[in-house]
Amino acid sequence: MIADIFQHQPILENERVLLRPIEENDFDNLLPFSLNEPEIWKFGLVTAAGEGNLRNYIATAVKNLNDKKEYPFIVFDKKANRYAGSTRFYDIQQPWLSTQLGYTWY
Repeated sequence: MIADIFQHQPILENERVLLRPIEENDFDNLLPFSLNEPEIWKFGLVTAAGEGNLRNYIATAVKNLNDKKEYPFIVFDKKANRYAGSTRFYDIQQPWLSTQLGYTWY
């Protein structure tokens, strides 16, 4: 039997970076990217440009985590001591031990 990977809230970390599951209250941590770096969203299928889009982006990510569909992370740069962006595992197929990495932006 395959263990449910959603049982735990993993933190992925090394000396340079910390990834933890994204939460609704991460809005303020990511807002500067949403407002000040429009080039991040230029080629993506999903945008978080602007306050409303960012709120929707985070809410959708948290819902998909709760629905056991995706594992979205906020990325913290430990050397710069600031948040750097987001990434996630998506299209998680536990029976086949398969996932995709995407929705990544810094």
